[in-house]
Amino acid sequence: MMDALVYWVGTTEEEIHFLDAIVSAYDGLASVRREFRLRDGEAQYKVYVSPGMEDEFLELMGRLRSAARIGSLAREDADDVATTARE
Repeated sequence: MMDALVYWVGTTEEEIHFLDAIVSAYDGLASVRREFRLRDGEAQYKVYVSPGMEDEFLELMGRLRSAARIGSLAREDADDVATTARE
């Protein structure tokens, strides 16, 4: 069984509650955490994406960028190197 993928979403403390509510509406898609890190002056919140749901998660984040303050979106790889995508 595959482990969940870890993504870091750059956003604000207020906005993470909105993102959590939206993501929670998609059963089994992902789990938003309040755990965060600071990278380049930006707060990034941890999201566990369910195995096999990465494409759906990325599509949702792309759509949410028009309604929410989402900065960076970084996937944490197995060797703890994050790859960052901005649109």
